[in-house]
Amino acid sequence: MTTEPLQEDPTRVLVHDLRNLVAVIVQYCELIPDETGDPDAVKADIQEIRNAAERALVLIEKIPRSAKQAS
Repeated sequence: MTTEPLQEDPTRVLVHDLRNLVAVIVQYCELIPDETGDPDAVKADIQEIRNAAERALVLIEKIPRSAKQAS
């Protein structure tokens, strides 16, 4: 019996990472209404949303490459 590490499916990894980033975006969007009295907190939340969105865009750029590798 060999103990080779299982190779991860790149598409599943990509989908997992995108779901995590979308969850971050949604969670920070939910925080903003509760923090309208604290402009610095709102700015920090907006920055987190932007960061997550930018990381998602980078991952989205990888989709065509992943699709070609899977075929």
